[in-house]
Amino acid sequence: MKGFFGILGLGNTPIGKTQEVFLSNCPEIGDYPKIDSERIFLTSINDQYPVDSVPEFIELTYAGWSRLDNLPELRESLGLDETAEDQEVILYSFKKWGSNCVKYFYGDFSFAIWNQKNETLFLAKDQLGARPLFYLQKDDLLIFGTSIPLIKKSQKTKLLLNEVFIAKELKFYPQDVEATFFRDIVRLKPAHYIDIKPNQILVEKRYWELLPIELDQKKTNEEYYDLVRNQMIKAIQVRLRNMTKVGCQLSGGMDSSAIAVLLSRLIPKENLHTYSFVLDDETKKYSEAGIDEKETQEEIINYADLNRSNHHQIHRFHYRDAFEEINSINEIFGGSSYDYGNWQETIFRDFSKKYLGEVMFSGFPGDEGISSPAGSYFYDYLAKREYLEIFKFILEFRRWGIKNIFKYYRDKKSGTFFPEYAAIQKTRDLLNPSYKVNFDLKDTSFLFSKSFKYYMKSSITGADTCMRMEAESIFANHYGIDMVFPLADVRLLELIYSLPSHVFKPKPKGRALFRNVCKGILPERVRLQKKQNGAFTLAFYEYHTIKKFDDLKTYSIKNRLVMFTSEKNFLHNGMEDELDIKDRINALKQMDILIELNSPTKDEVE
Repeated sequence: MKGFFGILGLGNTPIGKTQEVFLSNCPEIGDYPKIDSERIFLTSINDQYPVDSVPEFIELTYAGWSRLDNLPELRESLGLDETAEDQEVILYSFKKWGSNCVKYFYGDFSFAIWNQKNETLFLAKDQLGARPLFYLQKDDLLIFGTSIPLIKKSQKTKLLLNEVFIAKELKFYPQDVEATFFRDIVRLKPAHYIDIKPNQILVEKRYWELLPIELDQKKTNEEYYDLVRNQMIKAIQVRLRNMTKVGCQLSGGMDSSAIAVLLSRLIPKENLHTYSFVLDDETKKYSEAGIDEKETQEEIINYADLNRSNHHQIHRFHYRDAFEEINSINEIFGGSSYDYGNWQETIFRDFSKKYLGEVMFSGFPGDEGISSPAGSYFYDYLAKREYLEIFKFILEFRRWGIKNIFKYYRDKKSGTFFPEYAAIQKTRDLLNPSYKVNFDLKDTSFLFSKSFKYYMKSSITGADTCMRMEAESIFANHYGIDMVFPLADVRLLELIYSLPSHVFKPKPKGRALFRNVCKGILPERVRLQKKQNGAFTLAFYEYHTIKKFDDLKTYSIKNRLVMFTSEKNFLHNGMEDELDIKDRINALKQMDILIELNSPTKDEVE
């Protein structure tokens, strides 16, 4: 498990008592190399990756969980040899460029640098937030680290829960990226850093945003495809880092399939393990549609000539029951987490324990970028008033084109590109309608995007993308595995964001850019497959929902915060799908259990 933890004195409050509480709760960390002074306590949570300095400037100390993907370029710029690893390169970069060093980094990183000379702490996080970094300001102390459970262990009493966060979860509204389950624990925003000195006010500063790069706009489509293809391959290569046990999630969709095939060409096949969620004879009974993507998975195994004994099918979670699942979420994430994180836990557990796995590749967030359906690509023409392109669009798409131009202006007026969603949201609402609070909840789901590129940017850099990658990274890290997302490579995303709009044109099929990029990578039947809208990310979703509902049947909701709607109200809200009803009740009970596990007592609140 990688990461770090620290306590910084911001004023005159000694850090000793908080440090004592932490070390008494985490005795295993007591022997790790660390900085320990009156002003700061900083430690790694893995003795193989200790806090680090370099002899040339001993006043700087690094603690982090980082993988830089442009190490060769950075080493050359800094005059370092090829043996310099991430932490050394980061320290030299900080010495040369100061807080601007992060503008030169590509990769997934979360780190702290303590400058003993001027007593300054620098905290930074990667551009999309794949690696976690949280902090808590309390009693003139800054408590920070890569793990919410560790921050909790530094406190004598339980922390107050974030009722705004919980309310949004109950209404299924998107969260603010900085928000966590706890009122005072804040997530450092992606592409931000903190540079703080004693007696200063803490301020997060942005260092990156997704912007177009210079690109020759006169290239042929095939030349654009080659650019994207080569950058995608490079994004996979740099994440291998001499790993000998490599895993890849193989759902059967195009994104994960392409990554699996490319991995099979880059490393010995005996080192590659693929994982798929599939239905078996038992779980198939619970699935009305019976949809999984086993056939596509088989197609990829045969096409790439993968080692069949290294393909692992997951038919159900390893948890004994729903209570073990919820307790695992609380133990690893420290409270409520983005759901996708624990969906992968069985994969991480199996890969780590049976095969001593080191790194796991994911196809996320392909849909948000390189394999976007791009049905709204023509929004760019309307936003820029490119009348010739609009005319060509109508000639090519005829009735569908005219209909969707009208839809653009209708959605622009309503402020959402999915007006029907409002009705769906009401059926999902689990918040007590009479709950009186001093905050105004706003649903930012499916906000209208004035252009296709604006929509793409919002999707790529949105809170949902960050929180899912972060959650999967946290759960993988618990089992000693690095989670990597090559389709979230910043250089790849900057390239895609800079392509001319016509390259995304969904003709003859949606996801046209990725389909064209994958010529020669995917077999034609997979490359041209129809998107399985009925397929769940988790093939045995129905089975798991029903089993979880049965496990929790005897659990009585405590509703400590009086935030939940009554089960009676919920069952009569117009929702007709029995599976959806059970899913929402599961969500209510899971949230209630997590609230019970983490709520402070009345005496602690007072």
